[in-house]
Amino acid sequence: MFKILSIAVALSLPVATASMDGETERGFTIHSPETAPASTKPVFEKYAKDFGFVPNLGAVMASSPALIQSYSALQENLRTRGLLSQAEINTVQLSIAVENGCQYCTAGHTMAGKMFFKTPDDVMAEIRQQKSLSDPKLRALQTFSRTVYDKRGHVSDQELDEFLKAGYTRGQALDVVACIAAKVMSNYANGLAGTPLDKPLVPFAQGLSFGH
Repeated sequence: MFKILSIAVALSLPVATASMDGETERGFTIHSPETAPASTKPVFEKYAKDFGFVPNLGAVMASSPALIQSYSALQENLRTRGLLSQAEINTVQLSIAVENGCQYCTAGHTMAGKMFFKTPDDVMAEIRQQKSLSDPKLRALQTFSRTVYDKRGHVSDQELDEFLKAGYTRGQALDVVACIAAKVMSNYANGLAGTPLDKPLVPFAQGLSFGH
């Protein structure tokens, strides 16, 4: 993990940056552990333990303890209680990040897919290029996830049946909803705040045609 971070930090590419006073370009505070509300500090500690740094996403979300704690708890619940595999969760969330045009989360899920979630590189490349996945089962997951997102949950019987025929369950269909909810929180927060990329994420934003 730290080898990847060291390589990324050494790079210097043109991306959005935080202002000198710890704010995004839209005036949202990028908190440090010292300035973050006390109730958010356990989340900061978890980020530091898991990633070796506190991502700007969490640092921005910290202005809303309700948001950062809801987001962190949901991701942890998916990791520990989810019925989808880690690679499948990442496939859904990366797909939704691309659908939302969220540069930050697309880069983040690409890095996390390599470091933690064992998401195949070719799968992530196809998602980033907005292509249908070559793997039939993951393609069904990708298609269903996009459909649930685009239709706000109002999928047809046929669309649900196609998902189930691919080998998934109704419980996993509900996990897709949880994955989408997590990305609505983070993608929308990034879009609203204009969250700058962390240096470790910069290499993973290369080739994307969209911003925050």
